[in-house]
Amino acid sequence: MSTRLRGSYALAVLIVLLGLCPDLVLSTSFLPLSTVLSGALGASLAWLQVANGLSNAAFAVGVVVAAQLAQRHRQRPLFLGYAATFMGGSVLAAAAWSTAPFLVGRVLQGGATGMMMISALPPLITQFGVGRLALTAGIVDIGLFGATTLGPLVGGIAAGPWSWRALMWAIAALGALTLVTAYAGYPELDPVDRDVQLDGSALALTATAAVLVFLSTSWLSSTSWSSWRFWAPFVLGLGTLAALVVHQRRRPGALMPVGPLSTQLPVTGTLVAMVAGATFVTAVELVQLYLADVAGSSPSSAGALFWSMPVGLVPAAVLFGVLFTTRYLPYLVNLGLLALVGGCAALLLLSASGTTTVVPWAAALLGFGAGATVAPGLFLAGLGVSSQLLGRAFALVQLLRLVATYSVGPVVLYLSQRQSAPYDGVRIGIWVTLALSVGGLLASLVVPAVSGARPHTPDLEGWLERGERALASPVTAVHLRPGTEDAEAHHLVPSVLRRRRR
Repeated sequence: MSTRLRGSYALAVLIVLLGLCPDLVLSTSFLPLSTVLSGALGASLAWLQVANGLSNAAFAVGVVVAAQLAQRHRQRPLFLGYAATFMGGSVLAAAAWSTAPFLVGRVLQGGATGMMMISALPPLITQFGVGRLALTAGIVDIGLFGATTLGPLVGGIAAGPWSWRALMWAIAALGALTLVTAYAGYPELDPVDRDVQLDGSALALTATAAVLVFLSTSWLSSTSWSSWRFWAPFVLGLGTLAALVVHQRRRPGALMPVGPLSTQLPVTGTLVAMVAGATFVTAVELVQLYLADVAGSSPSSAGALFWSMPVGLVPAAVLFGVLFTTRYLPYLVNLGLLALVGGCAALLLLSASGTTTVVPWAAALLGFGAGATVAPGLFLAGLGVSSQLLGRAFALVQLLRLVATYSVGPVVLYLSQRQSAPYDGVRIGIWVTLALSVGGLLASLVVPAVSGARPHTPDLEGWLERGERALASPVTAVHLRPGTEDAEAHHLVPSVLRRRRR
């Protein structure tokens, strides 16, 4: 029976959701759990932030490692190994008696989730034909980032003395279910491209950049803004990340296809995913800080105020599926960023008296914005390159998104908590987040405009069956580059012919 179930579309969808959603929920439920975890594990809040930061770093490294392994190895045994690792890490975190095992468990959870994403998501997108792509896009919207909208609600519920362990054991049970489902339904898939050689330098640069950036932002709360212990690893990590992109751009046969991803559509999609992820996570953490320190709400009461956030996600996911096969897909990310701007602007109505009336309304806008930006942005990047490069393209875009999403938040939160009055600090943080979202919205409009981008219906059949780009993607900022061939030619001439011409 197990063999007959392999390759089932329903199980493929379930594998993606089970593989991605649990850790995504944990990523935004961490703040309300911090105090109870600190008491239960005898850990400082700084070390708990380090555990969470290293988990995010492991996620970022995991997507790149999995992209490398998928090129030269059969993916079924790989995914089963990833799922088993996630289950083991979840058990270790649930049973943790001190900081060390909890930290190791969270790192295993993050790394395994990143690996499962690259091993499960591209096959779901490419293996079931054009007819199911729109449905897949809407469903995957939840697994890629949408599950983070449940985190504050779940974290508030699980903030009791023993409830956090129940949450972790539930995550472990979901990990076991993922392993069983994958054993029954994950198909035998050949290596993607055996000609791609091991890119050890890319893996080393990725690991170095991720660890340095996430460590520096994680321990910022225990040091000072001007301390070298923050700035040295932070700047060195960002420099290493920049070196990785340059190295991959210049290296023949590089693991991550920086060249194809440097055209307008992938650039826009990547920028949207980075800015939207950072805006959403930071805004949520600022609201959680306001509810705890200004409104004096209990964790459960604060979490309940976020009920509208997953509700806001649903229409965004539906709209993503509806627009996926149309020429209007690129406009969805503009709408999503506008919703994030609206959500951040609504949070400016929070008052020093601790009023919470505006929170559900702002949360709904943030939920819609999250669903209409991060996953659609990732897909825009993927549609702008060949489907054969999908896993490797996703790895780079996710790496950049994760660095932006989970490094901006701690810095803004630190800035907020350094103010003498909690309300003033939260308000400053909201203004910073609003400025970030406005900048992202402007970039999503300006980059296509200066690149001569025009809306086109995606050629999904050519993308899946012939390895062509689904959407025409002109040279980025072509109108600002004297001597570059005009954008119209880049729309009309197929990408394969353009490469031959060069």
